Amino acid sequence: MDNITHEKGFDVVAPNGKLDTMSAPKFAKELSQILINCKKKCIIDLENITFLSSSGLQALLGGVKMAKERGIVFAVCGMNEMVNDVFMMSGFDRFIVSFKNKEEALQKL
Repeated sequence: MDNITHEKGFDVVAPNGKLDTMSAPKFAKELSQILINCKKKCIIDLENITFLSSSGLQALLGGVKMAKERGIVFAVCGMNEMVNDVFMMSGFDRFIVSFKNKEEALQKL
């Protein structure tokens, strides 16, 4: 995974580049490993994601399902306008909590 930090009791995962058919399977696998070791809270910081496809959404869906099964708080943050549009149009905002940026997520969760 590109960047994983631990802040205020959260595991913060910050992928880079595109989450598309080429990169999403690797991201999904790495996210699963992170969630296996996660204690209570996980934020996916999408600030450095420039493109989000249906494969990327699928990877996030797998993460939120696994987090729910394990009792882990799961949220995303930092989406640019294009990524946010894809997220909203797909209806993912109905079951994945999202925040404007990492600071807001850390403060409100």
